Amino acid sequence: MGMSVLDALYHTVHDYDGGAEALAIRLGKRGTSLSHEVRPPANSTAKAGLVDALKVMQFARDYRVLHVMNAECGFMAMPLPVLDEAHQDTMGHLANVAKEFSDVLQTVAVGAADRTITDNELADLQRQWGELMNAGSSLLANYAAKNAEGKRHAA
Repeated sequence: MGMSVLDALYHTVHDYDGGAEALAIRLGKRGTSLSHEVRPPANSTAKAGLVDALKVMQFARDYRVLHVMNAECGFMAMPLPVLDEAHQDTMGHLANVAKEFSDVLQTVAVGAADRTITDNELADLQRQWGELMNAGSSLLANYAAKNAEGKRHAA
């Protein structure tokens, strides 16, 4: 079993520049309180709240907790593309989708060659698939931005 959500939150808090003390100030609480919430001492009732966990991820710009939660639920998270991409080259986005799809094909071909898929090969395909989806989302955002730009010029 991989890292737990609480482990991910603990490491996010303690890897933050200044650790729990610095991050707690941004949350409006004491550093010891935050430390106890992410690693409760014996017989403690301290627990991390969902809203605080979200704020910790946002302040730290560290999304390990999100990725662990997604993995435990059978999902995957990826950053959304910037939606105002009308100025970018649509064909460049399409070429990137084709390149990422090619990477997926190569990863599958190499992994399946011996009819045994290792943990590393599975992780490689998951990463490559995520990159393909991100490239596709960027293409869609670019296309939507160009659509909106065309409507503004037509009005």
